[in-house]
Amino acid sequence: MFSTALARPAAFPRLTNAFAAVTRLAQTPVATALGINLGLLGEMILRAVPKQRTSHSKKRKRMATKGLKGRQDLTPCRGCGRPKLISHICYYCYSDIRKKLKGMRREAQQD
Repeated sequence: MFSTALARPAAFPRLTNAFAAVTRLAQTPVATALGINLGLLGEMILRAVPKQRTSHSKKRKRMATKGLKGRQDLTPCRGCGRPKLISHICYYCYSDIRKKLKGMRREAQQD
């Protein structure tokens, strides 16, 4: 069933249960009736691992192109000049207006 010595369960003791599960599935009547070769499938799945560990520098080189991009949705506020989101009220201008309104309400309540 396995073509090389490396693919045998003895070489990978933690994968013994996986090999056993695949061989059990291959021997089921449903698998044989459908003509599915699960032994070959299991061998292909278990071989789909990297041969060597990816080094830190190679990993970082691959990730270097995934840097942060500049935001395109920021514009300067007309009132204060600070950056704000497009179609949103500037937080700083809003807080100033809110403080002024709060003071005006207090004055109206006191009168």
